[in-house]
Amino acid sequence: MAFSMRRARREDSEAIGRMHVASIRKLCGGHYSPDEIEAWAAPRESGFYVEAIERKAFYVAEESGRVVGFGTLDVESGEVEAVYVHPRAARRGVGSKLLSALEAHARAAGLEQLRLCASLNAVPFYERGGFVRQHETAHRLAGGAEIRCVSMLKELRRGAA
Repeated sequence: MAFSMRRARREDSEAIGRMHVASIRKLCGGHYSPDEIEAWAAPRESGFYVEAIERKAFYVAEESGRVVGFGTLDVESGEVEAVYVHPRAARRGVGSKLLSALEAHARAAGLEQLRLCASLNAVPFYERGGFVRQHETAHRLAGGAEIRCVSMLKELRRGAA
């Protein structure tokens, strides 16, 4: 089946949350311990996604009316904060399309580069998208736990697609 993309809406918040947890639990396990996965997949406050939807460039991918992926960009900081895909939609181009939408949004906003903190399982995905490793670091999760990740950067003005 084909998927479509659009800007996220407030009413997508619960579906985004469910999809986010499914993605973490199914796609990240090979790189993180069970305790790290559960800390990462911990429930968020009900307004967590709504605030991001209203303040950031927040896109969802849908298939048959269901959210199968999302991506967020903080234009102010130039940071791609998330690209997650439901396990059923993984490796079908959903993540790449979401990342392309975020990059197009960044270019339209006049950004010259994007940065992100990639989970270990996502580093190859971002490298295929033209991001370059900077250094290993840690990302503090909402509950206070930290997970290992890789700081990455992509130049947008040098003809990068």
